[in-house]
Amino acid sequence: MMAGRALRKVQQEMNDFQIKEVDVLAHPLTAIKEGITMIPTLQLDGERLSGIFVKEQQIRDFLHTEDA
Repeated sequence: MMAGRALRKVQQEMNDFQIKEVDVLAHPLTAIKEGITMIPTLQLDGERLSGIFVKEQQIRDFLHTEDA
């Protein structure tokens, strides 16, 4: 998954947040409870970023960071 790779790259650079993955097929009730309506969905402080093709720069912008 492109978003997963990009998120892990940003995490390695920043190293100050954790990734929690939810398998929506195995745990559909958790997905509903968490408000996940699209895959992938990133959530931080009640805000969400989701879309079919989430790019690295979108993740950085969402996390309020700049390119390293």
